[in-house]
Amino acid sequence: MKSFSPGALLPVYGVGVLGAFLQIAGAQWDVSAHILGIVETFFTPAHAVLYSGIGLVALANLQGVRLRLAHGQNSRYTSLLGGLRVAVVGTELQLVAAPIDLYWHTVYGFDPFLFTPAHSILIVGVVLGGIGMTLGAIGLLQAQRAGQQITARPWLLTAIVVLGLASMWGQFNFLGYWLTDLSGMAYTFGICGIEIFRSFTRCEFVSQFSLVSELVSFGIFAATGAFFFWTAKKLFRRTGVVTLTGSILVAVYGSLAIGFMAYAMAFMNPPGSFYLRNPSPQTGAALAGLIPIYLLALVPIFLLDFAIRNSIQKRALVLLSMLVGPFAAFIDGRYTIGILGSNISVLLAIAIPTVLGGLLGGLLMTRLSPRLSIATEVSRMDLKASPIILVKPVDQNAESVGSR
Repeated sequence: MKSFSPGALLPVYGVGVLGAFLQIAGAQWDVSAHILGIVETFFTPAHAVLYSGIGLVALANLQGVRLRLAHGQNSRYTSLLGGLRVAVVGTELQLVAAPIDLYWHTVYGFDPFLFTPAHSILIVGVVLGGIGMTLGAIGLLQAQRAGQQITARPWLLTAIVVLGLASMWGQFNFLGYWLTDLSGMAYTFGICGIEIFRSFTRCEFVSQFSLVSELVSFGIFAATGAFFFWTAKKLFRRTGVVTLTGSILVAVYGSLAIGFMAYAMAFMNPPGSFYLRNPSPQTGAALAGLIPIYLLALVPIFLLDFAIRNSIQKRALVLLSMLVGPFAAFIDGRYTIGILGSNISVLLAIAIPTVLGGLLGGLLMTRLSPRLSIATEVSRMDLKASPIILVKPVDQNAESVGSR
């Protein structure tokens, strides 16, 4: 039997991370279409992007499982196969969700809810697939730093990890919307029928808990931002990676979430939905005008990224990441556009859950830090070959000197 090369996992996790990115991009596009009430079939451009991503993750998992069955007994590389265990579960859920989604829309029409049986299974599967593939790519990055020859082009492995982090960040934010989708809950559990929403009639359940739902989602966005700020700082010694990760997400939100809605309202005459009544070209133009303001969400991330040394001690980094959380929440485009123009009382109310969310993100960091910690060293030759990837010394108590 041919011996196992860790480099064989690079295309597996690379294709899987690309698939995870396409999933979150397609999902954002699809949500925008549903908000506008655009009449569609199951076979839409947004669905094509989404399910292409699902297909790529499934293909990566298929190859990964083949490698695991052939070489899983090699204990030296067991940890490198760990991400596949999570990703395979995600793919299984996605494959189950696809026919259910087709059936649900065929029988009940194209509802604009996230919290339906098919969409719920799909969203959980998307998140698990992204987590598994990104953790697998991080494992390869750590193995490369430990001396394993994964690839002769370390920048490629770095790019895969950064894209994976951006995808996971977007997926976690999307999970926040799903967990707080009161309209979907009311529809799925029969509290309010679909005709209530289509006729723009008030649903008492949604009205009663809408404020709580929004505050919880804001907290989730802050917790997510804090966690990924900390994660990027831990994984990479060169500053700017957090900004790059956030920029990838901003491009997705700016084009497929905000940008598509602005374009559709201006040129496609969409009917609208209870989320957005009577969309018009004027509304589309106004929304397009907010995109430059939304792009400013990167400014605090950029400043904090370059102001906080990557080599800072663990406790200080956790604390600062918790404080970054409320600013990082603005990376989510729908969140930012939704609160633009709010008065000071609303902003103060938002500050409370976002600060608490940052604290929650800090708690998550302390729980998961052993899985993401880097305690390897590389030779001077490795550093010269790949200066962007610097690592923490073996001495966890010594504060290393980071590069900017």
